Order: sequence, then structure tokens, then C-alpha cells
Amino acid sequence: MIKFLLILLILPVISLAQEDGSPHPFQAGVRWHRGFIIPHSRELIDVSRSNPYGFEVNTHWLLLGEQAVKETGLIAKRGFAAYYFNFDNPHVLGHCIAFVPYVEPLIRPWGRLYGGCQLGLGAAYLSRVYHETNNPTNLFFSLPVSFWAMLNADIYYKIDPKLQASIGFNYNHISNGGMKSPNKGMNFPTLNLGLQYAWQSVAMKKPAKNNDWKTQPKDFCYFLVAGSVKNVPPGPGSTKVEPGILYGAQGMLGRRVGRMSALSAGIEFVHDGYDRILLDRLSDKTSAWKGGLLVGHELLVGRVRFTTHLGPYFYNPSCTTDAVYQRYGLYYRFREHLLVGSTLKAHRHVAEVFELRFGWIW
Repeated sequence: MIKFLLILLILPVISLAQEDGSPHPFQAGVRWHRGFIIPHSRELIDVSRSNPYGFEVNTHWLLLGEQAVKETGLIAKRGFAAYYFNFDNPHVLGHCIAFVPYVEPLIRPWGRLYGGCQLGLGAAYLSRVYHETNNPTNLFFSLPVSFWAMLNADIYYKIDPKLQASIGFNYNHISNGGMKSPNKGMNFPTLNLGLQYAWQSVAMKKPAKNNDWKTQPKDFCYFLVAGSVKNVPPGPGSTKVEPGILYGAQGMLGRRVGRMSALSAGIEFVHDGYDRILLDRLSDKTSAWKGGLLVGHELLVGRVRFTTHLGPYFYNPSCTTDAVYQRYGLYYRFREHLLVGSTLKAHRHVAEVFELRFGWIW
């Protein structure tokens, strides 16, 4: 599933040159990071007393083409970041290497001093994970390959037409999405300092304001099918690990309320194969289907769509979860109607499962 997600996220970047037939200036940068781990549960307090540090190499394209600017009303970057982090606790937490595709809308980039907000989702390799006897206190990770999600804020200063300095704040999250337990997941903010180099000088001008988006249809709807796998650990009724297959569908209605903003609401049904196995082990015939109502916000950056939804279950006969949950999604629109992406389902601070989703938008 992680390989599929990376392919999904790489395709939008590869297709840049075909979007509007105009060149997208290429840039690269390096950054140094230092941060801390948030102990979001009591079991993590002792092992969280360390300060991760590492470095980043990133490459990106500036979306300066007429069509790209016209769709969003702003200048943005789209690219990749590669990270190395040492968690400052070699025997328990080890280190990690991550590869993260991202998009970064820029704030007033025509000035010498400007900002950016970076969003990304990728994969991380972890050198140390939970082991019942050899590493029992690392409740953060149980799979060597996990998902990496980030939300970053950066400030840039143009030293000259090709060289820029940067300072920023990263909020990083690593989790396997509930595919294997334990899976507390790690949240670790970092501060960063860096330099960025452009292969060609680019004069970024303030985009001409237009209201073309207002003439486009404001209402939309989409239908998605979903699937995932979540491993059930040994327990009462079984001595082996069993894969639980999750599948379902979602329908959403929405309305665009700004150049990059939309509100949406909908309904979904998911058959929870993880719960089904646990119930079967107890000889419990209760249904493992779950139905939820969702409402939330969608950030529209060209063909990329970031969704944040919250809602209650209206059908959950097994009652194995909280009554309310969140779902965070990242999608890419191919052509006019095909949506492909992934979502993370969470109950409060606990990441439950990543799902792959694809469907049709009208």
C-alpha cells in the first residue's frame, strides 16, 4: 500500500511539464532540524525525553505557468523532501529516513522576505521498532516502514536572485495507521534552518487578481470506494497474526466558498475486518459494519485536494471505538473527474488506519 501511495503522489509532480505547456523553474535546498517529541500518552513520557535532530534535502518546481496560477490565484511549489533523523535515543528509537512529496503555497513571494505553508505525505524507514523482549518500551513504531505526514511553516529571505535562506517550523507525524500494534505514533515538532538554490533567476510577480473561480460551478459531489489492511495481533482465541480487510464507500456533497476553500458533508459505510476478526474470536456475531456522518473543510490547490472531516457514527453495533472520529485525506484529480488518494482515520490522538481511495467527482 505504501508503494502505491508513493506512486500516487509522484505522478502529479512528473506531470508538471504537461499541465500547461510552460516551464516550471527547478530549485533545490538543504535544511538542518532540531526538535522534541510530544508525549501524547502516559506510556510514552519516559521514552519521549529526547531531542531528534537531522537534515533535509529537497527539490521542487515553482508553479508559475499561467494555468497553474489561474487555478489557484497564487504561486506554489510542488516537490520532494528527503529526511534523515536521529531520535537521540539509539537503543530504543534509533533513526529514520523519509521520502515525502509535498505542495507549498507561497505567501507574497514577489517580495524579498516571504512565507510558505508546506503540506506533505510520504513514507519513512525506521531502524528501531517495538519488540516484545528486545525493545518493549518503543510503543511509537511497530513496522519498519510507516507513513510520514507533515505540516510546516517557513520564512524565506532572498540573498540574491539565485540563493535564499530559510527558517521554519515543522510538525511531523509518523504512524503505520494501525496496520500493526502497538502504534502510538510519534509527533515531533522541529525548528529548521536552511539554504535554497535556484538554477535560473526567476522574477516572481504578484499574480493578477481575477475572479475566474467564481464563474466555475460552486457545487460538487464525489463518490469514493475504499480499501485497506490492518493486522490483528495474537490474542484470546488465536495465537497468530491475522490480516483484517477493510472496505467500504463514501459519498460527499460540497460547495466552494473561496478560491482555495470548500465545505463538504457526507456519509460513509465501512466494513471493519479488524473488528470482524476480534468478534469472531469471541464467537460474537455482532455486525462489523460502521456508518458515519462527516462534515468538514477541503483545501483546493489546483488538482490537489486536502480534506479534514469530523463526525459521529450513526451505526456502530460493535461499539469498539469512540463515538466520534476524524478523517484526513489527500487526493489528486486526474483529468476532470477521477479522484485518487489516501485517508487517515483517527479517534482523538490515536491514528487507526490508512485507506486507499478512488472515485469520481462531479
